[in-house]
Amino acid sequence: MAKLHHPHAGLLLIRNRKQMMIPLTKDVTTIGRKQADIILDDPKVSARHAEVHRKGKTFVLIDLKSTNGTFLNRQSISEVELTDQDVIEVGLSTLCYFEDLREFHGNIEESNGGMRPKKEATNADREPMTVSKTLNQTTVELEILSGPDEGKTIKFKKSHITLGRSDADLVLLDLDISRSHSLIEVLGKNSVFVRDLNSTNGTLLNGKKIQSEKIKTGDVLTLGNTKVKVLIAAPEEE
Repeated sequence: MAKLHHPHAGLLLIRNRKQMMIPLTKDVTTIGRKQADIILDDPKVSARHAEVHRKGKTFVLIDLKSTNGTFLNRQSISEVELTDQDVIEVGLSTLCYFEDLREFHGNIEESNGGMRPKKEATNADREPMTVSKTLNQTTVELEILSGPDEGKTIKFKKSHITLGRSDADLVLLDLDISRSHSLIEVLGKNSVFVRDLNSTNGTLLNGKKIQSEKIKTGDVLTLGNTKVKVLIAAPEEE
């Protein structure tokens, strides 16, 4: 592995709760189900779905008139300039944009942007072009302010945190909470989302009923009769 000596942007691909970092080293990086730099095996993704264009020091996300659309921070887009830790959704896959890979601790393996050569592969070519690596995970602390579990505080270092009455990472003893009520998705220190999982009584963010919203440290979630304060801490350097 080699250390980066100059800034590179990248896309953190999150799929099946696994993370894969893809450096953006090309002027145009294509995303799609076929013949793309980033190939997503997903029937909801078009053959050529979207592109990320380098324009000077910035990157622009462009939807290629895909069937199911390209979403940035939960909003449908046609063309938009990316900012640090924007969240891109393509079919069932999520990608988080990082404008400088040096934010990651430790070494980063070099990559050609995710393409696999179409020519006859040599032994060197057979090495994977896209790099998987373990990243220091953002810490999410959940402080229960009211309800049957009032006073409890639990810390998580996970990309997906489920909240519910049973079968959840945070089990809450509140009969007005659904078995699987809400999901917190941690895509980066500035990209944390909460999603209601079709619960009976809904999920509230700072008193407002939501389906899916970005959250920040200090926000309060209400599930049934339980209020949960969310505190988000950036990963510590090793």
